Amino acid sequence: MKVKSEVDLWFQLIVGSTIILMISASFLIPENERWVMFIITIPSALFLLSLLFNTWYILEEDHLICVSGPFREKIYYDKIKEVKLTENMLSSMALSRRRIEIRQHNKNYFVGTTMISPQNREDFYVALRRKCKNLLK
Repeated sequence: MKVKSEVDLWFQLIVGSTIILMISASFLIPENERWVMFIITIPSALFLLSLLFNTWYILEEDHLICVSGPFREKIYYDKIKEVKLTENMLSSMALSRRRIEIRQHNKNYFVGTTMISPQNREDFYVALRRKCKNLLK
């Protein structure tokens, strides 16, 4: 089941404002040097838009696939030790403050923790917990 990420308004505003500022700044540079700014601005804008429009999650048979723009992560259910609802704002594959925190066995907090923000968070949470057999009680 493929589920798109929930996207908060604040995230949309940050991405939109950043792209508008980058494009506007490009026109403040002397015309003969403007191409350098466009070389930086266009890939940066495409990257931000890919995060905004290409973040989703899939519950597969034996693993969870998380995609956020160009980033991909595959998390096997038997490696998951904890799944909980959170509003933690640490950087991750989530575009909303309403998140699911996934912690993996044998990894530290920063490497082994993934935050996701699926639409219908509670339903996705229940479906994910059903698939994880090695959760800590």
